[in-house]
Amino acid sequence: MMVWNAPYDLHSSTPDLVALQPDVQPPSMALTPHGCTLGRATSCDIVIPRPQISRHHARIEWACGRFMLRDLGSVNGTFLNGQLIHDPQPLTNRDVIGLGNAMAIVSFVDVDATQVASGRLRYDPRQMRFYLNHQPIDLTPHQFRLLLHLYRHRGEVRSREQCAEAVWGTNFTPGNDATPLDRLISTLRAAIRQVAPDTNLIETRPGLGYQLLEGY
Repeated sequence: MMVWNAPYDLHSSTPDLVALQPDVQPPSMALTPHGCTLGRATSCDIVIPRPQISRHHARIEWACGRFMLRDLGSVNGTFLNGQLIHDPQPLTNRDVIGLGNAMAIVSFVDVDATQVASGRLRYDPRQMRFYLNHQPIDLTPHQFRLLLHLYRHRGEVRSREQCAEAVWGTNFTPGNDATPLDRLISTLRAAIRQVAPDTNLIETRPGLGYQLLEGY
């Protein structure tokens, strides 16, 4: 059910969903606060006739003041920028969505999106790569998953458990040994310093977790 607790600016340009694969119909669609459903069924707003895609697979809806991507209990899952989602996720300009696997099927394009200021951390979902000061950051797969998790929740404090689950999945049980996450945080900071030696993007919040500073 959609949450109508924030007004939708009807005077701004509406975001579009743009097809990245030839079998997606229609090739593009302007989003409204009524949202849209994606799936294999012809009754969906965005139809992708592939066997691994559920009939009613995912939905984009206006909630909490922005467009959110929600999986509709699909068999093979919904992916945002290559990552499987479990809860509704906010969409930002140039995010890519996969249904049934991580392959990008449609892109969320918001022409009114605020432009990223120079010198800030930037994520390119098409390349699945981070840039800082216009320079690419070389990351291992684990470093990438951790930074992507913090980036999606920038400004928020993410617990150690949330960070570990984002990297290793729900089956990761560190118990009393926090070394793997500590080591990963340390190496991620080192990778960032290779690009910007005086930059501290990730703050440790003792007893709480980690935070990617919103100013970046």
